[in-house]
Amino acid sequence: MARIALAILILGCCTCAVWSVNDRLREVYSWKQLDFAFPDHKTKHAAIASGEYVQANNLPLGLEVWRDKLFITVPRWKAGVASTLNYVSLGSGSNNNRSPRLVPYPNYKMNRLPATGQPTTNHIINTYRLSVDKCDRLWVIDMGISNGTKLGQPQLFVFDLNTDQIVRQFVIAQDLLRVDGNTWFPGLLADTDSNSCNKAFAYLPDIGGGLVVYDFRQNTAKRIEHHYFYFDPLATVFHIGGVRVEWPDGVFGLGLSERHQNGFRTLYFQAMSSTRMFSVDTNILQSNTTGTNTFEEYRHLGYRVAGMQAGAMSVDEPTGTIFYALVNQDAVGCWNPKQHDRLSPKTSDVLSQDSETLEFPADLKVDQDSNLWVLSDRMPRFRFQVNNFDLEDVNYRVLRAPVADAIRGTVCESPRTLTRPPSSPDQPSPFRPTTITTGGSGWNTPSSRMNDFD
Repeated sequence: MARIALAILILGCCTCAVWSVNDRLREVYSWKQLDFAFPDHKTKHAAIASGEYVQANNLPLGLEVWRDKLFITVPRWKAGVASTLNYVSLGSGSNNNRSPRLVPYPNYKMNRLPATGQPTTNHIINTYRLSVDKCDRLWVIDMGISNGTKLGQPQLFVFDLNTDQIVRQFVIAQDLLRVDGNTWFPGLLADTDSNSCNKAFAYLPDIGGGLVVYDFRQNTAKRIEHHYFYFDPLATVFHIGGVRVEWPDGVFGLGLSERHQNGFRTLYFQAMSSTRMFSVDTNILQSNTTGTNTFEEYRHLGYRVAGMQAGAMSVDEPTGTIFYALVNQDAVGCWNPKQHDRLSPKTSDVLSQDSETLEFPADLKVDQDSNLWVLSDRMPRFRFQVNNFDLEDVNYRVLRAPVADAIRGTVCESPRTLTRPPSSPDQPSPFRPTTITTGGSGWNTPSSRMNDFD
């Protein structure tokens, strides 16, 4: 209750002067360009002079929420990224500070690139999407690549958020990656139980067509491959912000159901370049069996219509709603398997859609207090059509809505949602939705195998 009260207080402060961007989502923060909280002015000026910090080359991609911290990642796709893992305080969204500086996490030193010849293991080189677990830990997968140059192996970091200390660091061995070098981890998802924090797992999707499962207690990892992890060849073309791109990206978005009576959960997953949804029970992933021996345990759950490819995904456990970033539609969609067994055009819904404010929803998360957060960043223009990327325009946004408000009146609405009355104009609420009207993320990574869904 104390944490919920704190969240309400903080979010009330940071939204009191934020205008409506959608009938369901509220804009919390926005930036034309990113800036960082350097240790001091001297350090910042030195970083600019050396090219270590080039403001125009910093784009936010992933987000996660823990108490009063909103974590934001900045991938090192270009030179001059000051820090790849950062946060802002949720109390910083006042009238004068709706574009707060990003604070490197856990510190600036760890986020700096190592000097030539120095080891990379003590640095976070390049990360994308994060996961906070129920034991107050932040899980981070670092790809070890900066501006196209490989500096080290991918690494998994686990931070204790109460102390800001690393409690686990695990190097992803070469035998867990694709042999052709086309492995890319767009993020990860932690699976923990607050009653047994040592019994934890992390699921790392590889858009090259695999899933790495990490066992925290054993400090081991294995790679699983399955046909359902690959892309749909008919869904590899995207049109986002006037940019045409081809992304043959496999398994990307992951989401976990609430825990079942047997102690395990259902892992929902989807490829970026697909409109299909799949699932598998986590007891299969955590067992010692191979993907080949358990092939039939993976389920095809249905599909969205053509053009509705989705990237990031997150689940609200209380209602069971699955949210996903409709990257080709500048939109956020939902499906509730507790209400409808199969995903279809009739059982899924579009919650928010806007060609300006939701151009490329790069990430979305449901926090532990059932608030939906969305980050949009116009990434295709930033990476592939620089002349069409206006540094004087608002390019990056963080949006939020309570899950109950986000799904109200949609096919995703659950009986639990119906018990909560809508926000009243006569009784302002820090969660009251304000008004957007228009979607994901990917990389050009070839895959040698394709799915036949017929």
